[in-house]
Amino acid sequence: MHQARPAVELRKASLEAPAGLLDLIREIGEGEGGFRGERELLGGELTLEAFLGQLMAWSAGRGLPEGWVPFTTFWLLDRRQQVVGVSRLRHSLNAALLEHGGHIGYYVKASARGKGYGCAILALTLEEARRLGLDRVLLTVDSGNRPSVRVIEANGGVLEDERIDPESGRPFRRYWIELGPRADGE
Repeated sequence: MHQARPAVELRKASLEAPAGLLDLIREIGEGEGGFRGERELLGGELTLEAFLGQLMAWSAGRGLPEGWVPFTTFWLLDRRQQVVGVSRLRHSLNAALLEHGGHIGYYVKASARGKGYGCAILALTLEEARRLGLDRVLLTVDSGNRPSVRVIEANGGVLEDERIDPESGRPFRRYWIELGPRADGE
């Protein structure tokens, strides 16, 4: 049975933090799902405003750590304007991301899972990728993460192959999603 998309909004990260952001970041923890950079905020090395400013700079390609590509962070807000998820859209791929990481990473709060937010955040982030001018995007996912595999496949993901992560030894899948023409016809 197909689940209807919940009433949500995808908001680009700005200096204005959405309600519940710190709770989401604490839940993600260090390195969950490929997310990096939150450690300094959680450890008190960065203020929330500095962290948000850093996200904005990275989106513009400024001050990126070595080996990173520019990426834009988005918050998924529910109908109460509470953040229930986060996605990151990498503007391009380098060799490392082509192997493992891809264009898009997303995370939905544990308490919000199973309600359609995963499909919604990926669908909305794909729209942003199309606006960015990307024709297709790569997503990678741990092979055992069945809910995320279903989300990717529901959004048009076509499996290219399955590989082994040399660091963890766990298998992961690589999916491509064709984006097609932009809604404005360009």
